[in-house]
Amino acid sequence: MTRELLHRWYMPFLWLTLASLVSLPMAIYLEHGMTLRTGSAIGLAYGSGWVARSELLAALMPYLLNLAAAAWFFSENGSTRWAAFWATLVAVARIIAPVALAQLSSVPAAGAHYVDWNAVRYVLWFQDVEMFLFGIGLWAIFARFVGNGASAPAPAGYYAEA
Repeated sequence: MTRELLHRWYMPFLWLTLASLVSLPMAIYLEHGMTLRTGSAIGLAYGSGWVARSELLAALMPYLLNLAAAAWFFSENGSTRWAAFWATLVAVARIIAPVALAQLSSVPAAGAHYVDWNAVRYVLWFQDVEMFLFGIGLWAIFARFVGNGASAPAPAGYYAEA
């Protein structure tokens, strides 16, 4: 790879997309390895799919791979730095949203916090797909405006009559 290729404006979005394609299946694989507990086993009245919040948060660790899009903040190209900014915001949202969901839906029981996996998993997976599509949509929007000087307004003196 040449240095110019690494500093293209689309590289942070490409990284975000490729990292999402790797981290999402890895997270789902780790989620399938979580220990499910019944509500009666941990002292709750209902449910058969409770997981420890710490196990769920550990299964979400592959999402940290998306944060490497911030490496393009150090590019000399201004468009690449802006792309890195937006891609990093998407990466941070991709991490904050499922962690907040796990935190807000946890219930203290048996000396730990548990999450009803049967209720949360579809919301979590749908949210993953939404964030992936949001990153691709942001890439497309950014592609429309990067380097396009035709969309910039002309200076006021340009329209003055001679």
